[in-house]
Amino acid sequence: MIFRPVSKYSLVNAKVRARLSTLLGPEQIDRLADARDLAEFYSALSGTVYEDIFEQPEIAFDARVGERLLLEREIEWHSELLKDLKSAERALVSHFLEKYEIENLKTALRIREGHRDLEEMKYMVRRRLPHSLPYQAITEAGSMEDAVSYLTGTPYFDAINSVMDDYREKKTLFPVEINLEIDYYRRLKKQVEALGRRDSTIARKLVGLEIDRKNLAWLIRLKFYYDVPTGDLFDYNIPGGYRMTTDRLRRSFRAESIKEVLSLALEKSFKNASEILMSGEELSKLYLLEIILWNYLIAEAKKTLGGFPFTIGTVLSYLILKRTEIRNIITILNGKVYRMDRAAIESHLRVSF
Repeated sequence: MIFRPVSKYSLVNAKVRARLSTLLGPEQIDRLADARDLAEFYSALSGTVYEDIFEQPEIAFDARVGERLLLEREIEWHSELLKDLKSAERALVSHFLEKYEIENLKTALRIREGHRDLEEMKYMVRRRLPHSLPYQAITEAGSMEDAVSYLTGTPYFDAINSVMDDYREKKTLFPVEINLEIDYYRRLKKQVEALGRRDSTIARKLVGLEIDRKNLAWLIRLKFYYDVPTGDLFDYNIPGGYRMTTDRLRRSFRAESIKEVLSLALEKSFKNASEILMSGEELSKLYLLEIILWNYLIAEAKKTLGGFPFTIGTVLSYLILKRTEIRNIITILNGKVYRMDRAAIESHLRVSF
């Protein structure tokens, strides 16, 4: 039986292992964070797989284009893995590409609603994505109903249509954007369950940790910053978390303070995060919560890479580490644009290696 997973993953495993060797080391990330300005930041990427991206002339006039180009390269590397995958494994890895499409769709809808300038379209990723949405037409739609009609035949149509009453009542895109995310993860969970037993166990853990991160961040923001009633919080819960069980989240919904939420939600499962975030000083820095929980996901990805190599875990772990690296580069890039000091930039970085 061992020969089946070896044959299934041999090609993609070789490709992933080669790519893992190109990930930036801690000293390279340090050099980027230490750069005095954008020119030095670009120079520090010479000799890396990102060198050609930052040689593009348009970046000299608009550093934000660099963020778009990084994400487009991420999509390109991601899509190339699909060539060596089949069936349920291919469907799962392909599903992750929808996240970029959903972000584009959110931007288009925000432009249509007047919350973003039309100029924002130039920062939307332009690589081929699963459903080739007509973003320009969506931004120009005369009504939300017209905009949604352009999504017919995609999973996003039902996801938005099902919350249109909430959209009309609240007069905000908030329920639309939240439900796009919830629907994405619900369908992702089905893709995970379609895998073989070994693969689904590994994928369930990695995907579940990401859902935990998303659920806790949402819980705090919705309860304490958006004043969503306790009875409605479960509507914004993504099923399929790994450590944060439904019961634990329900108890957290009833908490009266952020500190109590963290105590109930994190408990012993995320011991380090709990210890760091329970101090009053750190409660004011909720961005740390996402970073710390992201680091648990990174740790699990590295642990998975150290196990049996011929599983979907090798592919998913690579995608997690590559996404982490690119988010760190984007964080440093934005830090240089806004002239943040080294300490401020470093506090926003995920720990990859």
